[in-house]
Amino acid sequence: MSHPLETVLRDLYASEISASISWIWDGGFRVTLGSPELAVGWALPTPGAAVEWLKQQAILHYPDSDFARKYARGFG
Repeated sequence: MSHPLETVLRDLYASEISASISWIWDGGFRVTLGSPELAVGWALPTPGAAVEWLKQQAILHYPDSDFARKYARGFG
């Protein structure tokens, strides 16, 4: 299921889940989850892929969060 990028990012923030997205000019996007970093993704091709990666990792690393309860349906 696809969710608008802004909604996913806002929901991560509301659940107090740290994340970052960096644009690597010739290599896609670098994405991190957690502080300290729990997961790092490299060379994701689009902003949508970066946010989808964040969503999946947040569900895995923060299964008891409001975020995971909202987005985990259909995940697996």
